[in-house]
Amino acid sequence: MNHFQLVLKQMRQRALGTWLTIFSVLLGVAMAVAILIIHREAQNIFVQRDFGYDILLGPSKGSPLQLTLNTVYHMDASPGVIPYELFEDITRKTAPLPGHADYRQLVKQAVPFMVGDSFRGRRIVGTSPAMFGFDDAGKPGKSPWQYRENKSYQFAQGRVFGLKKFEAVVGSDVAATLHLHLYDDKLTPEENEAQGGAFRATHGMPGPNEKPDIHKPRWKIVGILAPTHTANDRVLFVPFVSLYAIAEHEGGMIDQALLRANIDPNRIPAGRLDDVLQSLGIDPKQVPASIKKKFNMQHPATGPSVEGKDVSALIKDATVAPAPVAAEEDEGEDPDAYHLDSKGDIIPDLPSDEWALSAIMVKTFGSFQQASMQYTFKVIDDRAAAVNPADVMREFFNTFLSSSTTILLIISVLVIVVAAVGILVSIYNSVTARKKEIAILRALGATRNRVLVLICVEAAFIGLFGGLLGLLVGHGLAAVGSGFLNSLIGQSINWFLVDRFELLYLFGVTILATLAGLVPALSAYRTSVATNLVAG
Repeated sequence: MNHFQLVLKQMRQRALGTWLTIFSVLLGVAMAVAILIIHREAQNIFVQRDFGYDILLGPSKGSPLQLTLNTVYHMDASPGVIPYELFEDITRKTAPLPGHADYRQLVKQAVPFMVGDSFRGRRIVGTSPAMFGFDDAGKPGKSPWQYRENKSYQFAQGRVFGLKKFEAVVGSDVAATLHLHLYDDKLTPEENEAQGGAFRATHGMPGPNEKPDIHKPRWKIVGILAPTHTANDRVLFVPFVSLYAIAEHEGGMIDQALLRANIDPNRIPAGRLDDVLQSLGIDPKQVPASIKKKFNMQHPATGPSVEGKDVSALIKDATVAPAPVAAEEDEGEDPDAYHLDSKGDIIPDLPSDEWALSAIMVKTFGSFQQASMQYTFKVIDDRAAAVNPADVMREFFNTFLSSSTTILLIISVLVIVVAAVGILVSIYNSVTARKKEIAILRALGATRNRVLVLICVEAAFIGLFGGLLGLLVGHGLAAVGSGFLNSLIGQSINWFLVDRFELLYLFGVTILATLAGLVPALSAYRTSVATNLVAG
C-alpha cells in the first residue's frame, strides 16, 4: 500500500505531465478499440453467413453488389428488372413449359421482391405473403420463410396482407418513428391516412428539393412486425400485385418494353401505338385506354408524316434520336389502372406477361442445387443473373472494409508507440528531477530493486489508467457509429460488447508502458546515494 501511495504522490507532483501522457494513451487506445469494434461488427453485418436464402436473382447486366445492397440492406437503387414469368417458372410445381428449364429439384422456396416507391423517406417493398410464412390464400405455410438462418418474421400486431389487396405490413422501426398503427375500420380512409393507419406511396425516392409525386391508391396497415434488428425494420411491405395497379407503373412497363426493343417512344405517332405494341408481343386490348391516353400525352408524335407506313418502317423511324418533348400538362390525379373482382381483389389492367420484378430471393435445397442454379443462369437462362449474397458481401468486405480497417489499426498502434515514448520521456525527466528524493529513499533503506519497481509501476499505472479510459471512450465512439449506421441502413452494432482482442490490446498497452518506464527506472537504479545527497 505504501508503494502505491508513493506512486500516486509522485504523479500528483507533476500532474500536468502525467495527465498529458495519460491523454495520449487514451487517444491511441480509443482509436484502436473503436476500429476493433467496427471491424468485428462490420463482419457481423456485411459478411453474414446465416442468410435464410442462398440465391438472389436479378438483372443479368446488373452489378451483384448493387443487387445485394438493394435487396438485403435496402440501400442504393435497383439495378433493373427481370420478367415476372421467371418467378412463375422457378415456383412451378408442374412440368415446365416447352423451352423452359425445370427448377423443381433446385428451388425450395422463392419470394418476389419489387422496389420503386417510398413513404416519407422509407422504402416500400412489394412482395408476397410467403415472405411472412403464409401462402397466397393467407394460410400459414409448413416451412416459414427465413430472413436469417432459423429466424422468421413474427407479428407484433395484426396479420399478413392479402395478396391482391391494398394492404400493408410495416417494420417495427417504421411504425415507431413514423407513428403508424393498424387500420381502424371505425374511421374513414382519409381519417386513417391522417392518423397513421393508412398511407399512399410516393413515386421513387425524391430528394429534398424535388416535388413528391404521390400515387392515388391507399394501403391499409394490417400488420406490424416484431423487431428483427435488420434493415427490414425500416421497410413497408405491400403485395407486389398492388404495385401493378398504379397507372404510372403500368406506363413505365410500356416504356421499358420499348426501350428494350431500342424504340424511341417519342417517335411513335399517337394513332399507331397499338401497332407497335402488338409487334412487341403486347396485346393492345389489354392496355387500358387511360394508359394509352396518358402515354400519348407524354410522348407526342414528332417528325414527318407516317401515315401508310408499315410497322417495321415505324420502328425504323423510332430509332432516330428523340426530338424535344413538349411540356407536360397538368392532368390531375392518375386514372385507375385496375379494377376489383367480386371478392374485392385487385385485378391490374396491365397483363401479367408484362409484369416485372426487381429481384427474386431463393432458398435452394442445398449447396449442390445452389451451384447448379448459378450455373443455369450463367450459361443457359439469360433472363437473370444468380448471385450468392454471402459471397458478394464477403468479397466487398475483403476488398473495401478489411484493408481500410487494418490501415487504421496500424495507425492506432503507432499512436500507442508515440504515447509509450511520451511515457518514457515524462518519467525520465521526472527521475532526473527527483534524484535527490531517490537518494533519500535509498538512504532510508530502499533497495535498488525497490526503486526500480516503483518507477516501473508508475509507468504501468499510467498505461493501464489511460488504456481503461481509452476503452470507455472507444466504446462511446462505437455507440455514436451504431446510431449513425442504424439511421443509414436500419441496423445497429453491438457496441457495448468487450471481446478478448480488446482486453489483449489493453494488456499489450500496459506492458508497453511498463517497458517504456524501464529506461528511466534503470537510471534511478544507478543513482549514487552519496553524490546526490551532497548535490542537494
